[in-house]
Amino acid sequence: MRKPVFRVCFFLMLVCLFLLPLVSALAMESTCPSSFDVSVTLISGEKELSVYSDTGKTARVGRLTKGVTAQVIGAEGRYLHIAFDDVEGYAAKNKLRLRVTESEKSRDGNAVTDLALDTYLFTSVSKAKSMAVSGTIETPSPLDTIYFYLWDERLQRVEQTVVLPVSEPNKQLDIHDVCKKIEFSSVTAGRKTLLISGSSDGDMVNLFRAPVYVCGAFKPVRNINNDCKFSAGTNKKNGSGRSWTPSSSRQVLTITLPSDGSAALMTMEWRKPVESFTVEFIDANGQSLGQETKTTGFYVDAVSFPAEARQVKLSITGKENWARTLCVYDSRYPDNAVQQWQPVPDKLDVMVISAHQDDEYLFLGGTIPYACAKGLDVGLVYMTNGGRSRYTEAMDGLWTAGLRTHPIFMNWRDQKVKSMKTALSTWSQKGVDPQKEVVRLIRKYRPELIVTQDLEGEYGHTQHKLTAKLVSEAITLSKDPAYDPESVSEYGAWEVKKVYLHLYKENRIEMDWDQPLSPDSPISPMFLAQEAFDKHRSQQRAYSMTREAKTYNNRLFGLYYSAVGPDEAKNDFFEHLDLSH
Repeated sequence: MRKPVFRVCFFLMLVCLFLLPLVSALAMESTCPSSFDVSVTLISGEKELSVYSDTGKTARVGRLTKGVTAQVIGAEGRYLHIAFDDVEGYAAKNKLRLRVTESEKSRDGNAVTDLALDTYLFTSVSKAKSMAVSGTIETPSPLDTIYFYLWDERLQRVEQTVVLPVSEPNKQLDIHDVCKKIEFSSVTAGRKTLLISGSSDGDMVNLFRAPVYVCGAFKPVRNINNDCKFSAGTNKKNGSGRSWTPSSSRQVLTITLPSDGSAALMTMEWRKPVESFTVEFIDANGQSLGQETKTTGFYVDAVSFPAEARQVKLSITGKENWARTLCVYDSRYPDNAVQQWQPVPDKLDVMVISAHQDDEYLFLGGTIPYACAKGLDVGLVYMTNGGRSRYTEAMDGLWTAGLRTHPIFMNWRDQKVKSMKTALSTWSQKGVDPQKEVVRLIRKYRPELIVTQDLEGEYGHTQHKLTAKLVSEAITLSKDPAYDPESVSEYGAWEVKKVYLHLYKENRIEMDWDQPLSPDSPISPMFLAQEAFDKHRSQQRAYSMTREAKTYNNRLFGLYYSAVGPDEAKNDFFEHLDLSH
């Protein structure tokens, strides 16, 4: 778990980043809409709401009825200034549900701004849900309302909106006078973007954009299991989903979907990878729409539904297996928040080989988020079997770090032993030759770069040592056509271009994991690595990124092998590699 010292240091860095001029912040990311329309409807249970000429309820000018959408013009105290049909007036905030959608037309204006974001109060979701913005705004027309939007990257939507009126509309505003503190009702953990817009007589102008990060545990995305009907053999699981155990009399699970056709996706977390599973889709008339059979070998699978599907039938092969968690989502599910793993591509740019689930962060630092942020094809190999719960932690962590290809689990025994001979014997059970298996992995996925652990085992862990030894020896063997002719026949020989070992003393390089992943982001590889390590809850008491990651410096690596010459800058794994796609 991160220590308070880290939080203070990291958010001091964030504050510095956010004090950049707005000129560098106006460009919008493709995942974050540049402008929004704000509208309201009645909250659930309300049939109609009186709308008054002013906040003092001097005269009622109309009624907002159920199903009618009103546009937000501004806000004053406990009231929103709204307009619908031919009615314009004030209605109570607590009776209205705010909706934010991307506008169809561009509303970028010629505003000149010089704003800064104070993120200190955003260090944790357990703290006050507020932040402060200071600076000046100059606009061609007087602004009468300021809108604050908090866009959540994971959920791909505006999570919170604050509407504040300007008491005295003006072309020049000190925004601190308008809003000394922006307060949001609730904020989830993750990467956000704060957007500020202003309006002048209904015309909108974009004023400010800045990235922020909220620390804390991710909450599962809401599923629609309660809107579905499951056949016998399933059990509810604390609101997170359902489990299903097939039996001789119940080999097929039938799920009746909502009649409105809203169901779009189902995820299945297996006890262990299934040999295959089949999903058949049924329409409203009971006719089959076809079926889909998958043999991914994943621990978590996802299946998209045809729009016409009103029922699905799930069956699996493989003895003594079951679905630990089943979740059905509607069409609004956010891609980034629901794990939808892809197979490892035939050709990898980077292969990261980790002895245990969590070593990829403790000792290899920001390697995975750094490579993923560059858009490279990254594969992660775990040597040992840490148990089913460790696998779930690993996949949650890798998804947070940015990996989208399913990790490779070698499933060799996780056991503390003193000698390398015993460690090799432990991994060589059931006729397995660990050396040959590592060579086959390299030949099958043809990585340009491999990053793995310390030949000395970091703190002396024998399985860390064995991992590094197997990889270092596999480099020569994988390019030798005389070694393991069977895998040569299947995949061909392969020469890796570069291999880095953690803490290797020769040809040292030092990676800077604190540099932002992109120019407009406050997120660094190290920060994401720490967020990902936090998903390994079972390891928090024994290990920490503030101790192991520093004691066994996860920034230091040595170039063990190179087919492209020595490093010159000595600060980047990818120096001299052509990884363009």
